Amino acid sequence: MARISAEERAKKKLILDGLVLSIFLEEGWGAVTYDRLAKEFGVSKSSIQNYYPSSIMFATALQGKVLPMVLPLLNFSSEEKFVSSWICAYEDEQHHVFREVVEMLIDNILKDGTSPYSRGGALKLEEMLAKNTDESSAKRAMKTVFGEVIYRKMFS
Repeated sequence: MARISAEERAKKKLILDGLVLSIFLEEGWGAVTYDRLAKEFGVSKSSIQNYYPSSIMFATALQGKVLPMVLPLLNFSSEEKFVSSWICAYEDEQHHVFREVVEMLIDNILKDGTSPYSRGGALKLEEMLAKNTDESSAKRAMKTVFGEVIYRKMFS
């Protein structure tokens, strides 16, 4: 079996990242699977695993692309406004990408072998809020919004 060059591997990774993003935006985080990517890309599951050793690593394909889509939906001016804007964005069907981003973060943060990218996304939001409030308010707000999402998922 012939090995591919580093350049060819990088090109394929970019294409796969685009495919992950496309599936994520169109169908949600749950649709991003090894089976789906292998089928769409026309390769074996093990080939996809060479690029994403664990499913948590699919989040790397979203890094830097989805946060700019959801930031405009959040109000960072106070703890209360942040929590309120988060809940409104999460509940609004027009903002399905926001819901998918939040659910992807929670899913990946709770899995064994947590992706530093998912954890980093949540910490970045907390840091942004802390700039307008303070560290304890930002931490409290993050606990509130993530707790609220988990609660809603349990009872919806």
